[in-house]
Amino acid sequence: MPLRSSSSSSFFVTRLARLCGARSLRRAGAAAAALALTGAACTTSAPNPFPSSAGGSGGAGGGDGGEGGELAPADPTLGGPCVDDGQCEDDFPCTFDACDATVGRCRFTPDDTVCQNDVYCDGVERCSAQLGCTPGEPIGCGDENSCTIDACDEPSQTCTTAPRDADLDGDPDGHCGGGDCDDLDPAVSSAQPEVCGNERDDDCDGDADEGDCVSPEHDVCAEALEISAPGAYAMTTAGAAFHYASSCGLPRPLTTRDVVAAVIVPPGPLVDVEVTARTEGTDVAVTLAGQCGDASTELACGGPFPAAGGGKVAKLRGRGLGDPARPTALPVYVTTAEGAPVVLDVAYLPPAPLPDNETCGTAAPLEPGVPVLATILDAARDLGSACETELGELVYSFELAEPRDVDVYAVSTDGDGAPSLSLRTGGCALPEDELACQTAPAPHLFRRALPAGTYAVAVSASAPTSALVTLELSPPTEPPPDEGCEGAAVLEPNRTTNVSLASHQDDIDLGCGPRAVDAAYTLELGVASDVLLVERLSSGDTGAIALSAPACGGEGDVLACGEGAVTPLRSARHNVPPGSYRVVAEAQLGQPVSVTAFVRPAVAPTLVPFSDVCEGALEIPESGGFFQGNTTNAAADFDAGCDRAGTEDRGAPDQLLKLTLTAPRRVVLDMAGSSYETLLSVRRGPSCPGVEMPLSCTIGTDPQRSFLDLSLDPGVYYLQIDGHAMARGLWFLDVRVVDP
Repeated sequence: MPLRSSSSSSFFVTRLARLCGARSLRRAGAAAAALALTGAACTTSAPNPFPSSAGGSGGAGGGDGGEGGELAPADPTLGGPCVDDGQCEDDFPCTFDACDATVGRCRFTPDDTVCQNDVYCDGVERCSAQLGCTPGEPIGCGDENSCTIDACDEPSQTCTTAPRDADLDGDPDGHCGGGDCDDLDPAVSSAQPEVCGNERDDDCDGDADEGDCVSPEHDVCAEALEISAPGAYAMTTAGAAFHYASSCGLPRPLTTRDVVAAVIVPPGPLVDVEVTARTEGTDVAVTLAGQCGDASTELACGGPFPAAGGGKVAKLRGRGLGDPARPTALPVYVTTAEGAPVVLDVAYLPPAPLPDNETCGTAAPLEPGVPVLATILDAARDLGSACETELGELVYSFELAEPRDVDVYAVSTDGDGAPSLSLRTGGCALPEDELACQTAPAPHLFRRALPAGTYAVAVSASAPTSALVTLELSPPTEPPPDEGCEGAAVLEPNRTTNVSLASHQDDIDLGCGPRAVDAAYTLELGVASDVLLVERLSSGDTGAIALSAPACGGEGDVLACGEGAVTPLRSARHNVPPGSYRVVAEAQLGQPVSVTAFVRPAVAPTLVPFSDVCEGALEIPESGGFFQGNTTNAAADFDAGCDRAGTEDRGAPDQLLKLTLTAPRRVVLDMAGSSYETLLSVRRGPSCPGVEMPLSCTIGTDPQRSFLDLSLDPGVYYLQIDGHAMARGLWFLDVRVVDP
């Protein structure tokens, strides 16, 4: 969260207001600022129970010395005298402001979670009681080892360490324990085959051109693999060189290799030639030419795409090829980013022109119940979509004479790509014309009671593929009560609600997670509250859970967002003002989910400075709370059953908290926002550190960190805050204790 800008006068007004405990001073403008600048003191009728040598908002702003003339240490969270919470607003959203009745002073408790910008690698933002949100210190991942490349990886929110590999050939430098004897030449490594006749030690075994060397096959046009019939052909670029450029050529030319096939089209009617190249993961491209070695005769070219079933795929289609009188040989260049096996599929198809339903204006008709085959290969990209892919799209249209429920389905016929569907209004061409979209192995779009009119369906894919697209129409139905934000069903706090999503559609776009089927609920807060939302997804689904203003109008209404495929998803917001809100749960595949809104009156964060051993373990109130600590300087005192990566006895440094339950309770523990890969273990007492229970130890390597949802009997429990693989750092722990 960026720092809030302010004038120097308002800054000093705020400082003086804290010092004097009077909100009216903030309204005094320049006069009050002048008093602050000149050091003028304020007078109050309340005594100063905690004199301090530190002025400003961090303490009492002066006072008498203690015994022996020494001043008491300043408490940076304390402000001026007060009698109620209303006197203690400091205009910093990241502080929990309240009147501490025990000392009669305003207390401004920092809550670091409010400052987080959800960017891991720039560090953990902190809340200062004097400055508000302050930037974090960027994550330092260097290990001072010249043989490793260290980096902060934002998607995984971890530090990554890779062996030094200067030529990027996948084999670490031999001087650093790898097998690459020449880390400046990507064609030389222990992963490469020995190539015959080049007088070079290609495989780094100490010998050149030894007996098991290989001679590359089909390396040039004169040695092309002849393909005279449709089918699958195995080739390899291992040991080959790079000879033939194309418009879809691959980067890293030092490691790029290619081989050549000659597709023989028999005499007779013209045909379309479709060529597909597949690898297990190496980037691959395929090019069809009219004359071998002549780049100007290129007929078609296909670059690499991630295949839906894994690996990489490239595909092309040459149209109207052959000669009625004699065979026609067409060269095919198969190019890989490095030497690798390739499976080449060749098919002869009836000649067909390029599809003419490229745009909204040339959309082809889509009849209900009649599947159409959409080949996504060489179409242009014309339409904007929230589910946009790297490929273009084909467009279909249909008419509704009366309101109908609409279902659109798609499935790939070859499994190479995941189809992408976009349902659009009759305007069609603009991004705002999109009603719903989905990219999935078998996408399904549903819209309830579409009015009479013209609609369009755009079909694309994540990789070149052919997809069967089907439109189904049915009588209009009534929406369920949790369909949209307006009039959304009420969600009972601290109770889990199961949501089928079977009759739901994609109504709400908050910018939280992918476009997906959603359900909305009303959450009423009578007092300022801490809210934790938890959504459990079905296996294989991706979704989002968000807290929003009632309008659900977009990103500006989002108060908290959790998204991804790791279940359960969580999102939290502390000190949410009283009012009416919406909880929006989304699932991309529309599979069942469960939703829980854990709600409690807002509480100030509790700092855990020590609590390193059994003696003095911090007591968690039975009502729960929010806790923040740092294991950086703690000791490693306790083992954990789920720690499989500890490199030292007792693993990473840890801290210990204690929870006593007087009745059966559901206890939810959430470490989202912690700065490192966490480990959380719950142990049953009464003796410390207790006995670890089944399913009560979890590692948080994903960005949302450790999470436990436990049903616990009355008794004493110890919560071990630990780290995975010796990790340590700043941690957050949200403890929710509710009725079972």
